Amino acid sequence: MPRVKSDQAPVASGEQTWQEAIAERIRKGKVVPIVSNRLANHYLLGGHEALVDAYLAYAGFPLTRQHFSQMLQFRAVADERMRDALAIKEDYVNFVKNRIFDLAEADGATADQRDEAEVQFDDVSFSVFCDLLGYPRFSGRDDPFLLLANFDLPIYVTTSYHDLLEKALRVAGKAPQRAICRWHDNISAQQPDLLDTDFTPTPQTPLVFHLYGSDEAAGSMVLTEDDYLRFLVNAAAAIGGPTDPVPRLVRQAMSDSSLLLLGYELASWEMRALFWGLIEPRAQKLAGAISIQVQPTEQEKRYLQRYYTDERKFDVFVGDVQAALAGIFARLEGRD
Repeated sequence: MPRVKSDQAPVASGEQTWQEAIAERIRKGKVVPIVSNRLANHYLLGGHEALVDAYLAYAGFPLTRQHFSQMLQFRAVADERMRDALAIKEDYVNFVKNRIFDLAEADGATADQRDEAEVQFDDVSFSVFCDLLGYPRFSGRDDPFLLLANFDLPIYVTTSYHDLLEKALRVAGKAPQRAICRWHDNISAQQPDLLDTDFTPTPQTPLVFHLYGSDEAAGSMVLTEDDYLRFLVNAAAAIGGPTDPVPRLVRQAMSDSSLLLLGYELASWEMRALFWGLIEPRAQKLAGAISIQVQPTEQEKRYLQRYYTDERKFDVFVGDVQAALAGIFARLEGRD
């Protein structure tokens, strides 16, 4: 069974902590951080739970509060304004634009910033819209995204739709390159892929691979339950082949590196599709650390112990993501 414990759990004298083990592998370039959309929502959009509640009100959702993918699936089917699979994605992008605008207004964005953002509301991506309003606002040296950006790794994977990680890497003086998972055919037609070239990621020019798409191309976003199912079918059917939506270099890095999963709700579609699409098929089952933001109930702990079985070699650490990353970074710098 996996260990479900605090990220500050005591260790025996002379035993290596999990932060020390991850730091050691980061020095060797053998860690792939996997950053959740939930974590990005927490730091960019006023908190994931608050965002879900805001969407509940925005969409007039008639049922009880559920996971985002379930709520979006229901609206995609039940709301006659959602004409096709693209409509629900474009509507979601408009929703998060309005969300960041409201946050910026409450947080003191200037009148000029707000006016420019309103003028360009329909013409720019969400990530560019954030730029217009002065977001993201990194919170200093110990900001979790800046800590990640200073790990000096060649490949980052994210299930966020937004470019928070790329912006943090630029602040750290790096030149990140983005690629989007081609989980359906139309993405290939619409998005030229960096990985069709001879690009080789390095710590100074790292790859940020958006597994569930990007707000720069709404049609690439994996949002509804149907999207997740389609993603899983396509990812499983073509593993290792010429039409594999996950590039070989990403699968290889995930196979021969430790995985550091950050901010996932382990029972969500966001996590389950990631697990079965990329993690479970790995050729080697190296240990990974999962840090989640909220303390699970005893029932949830039993679920984790049953679902993430011992042969999958997952260690689950319960605690604050920022504190966990700060602990790893301190060990990279030789501090305790």
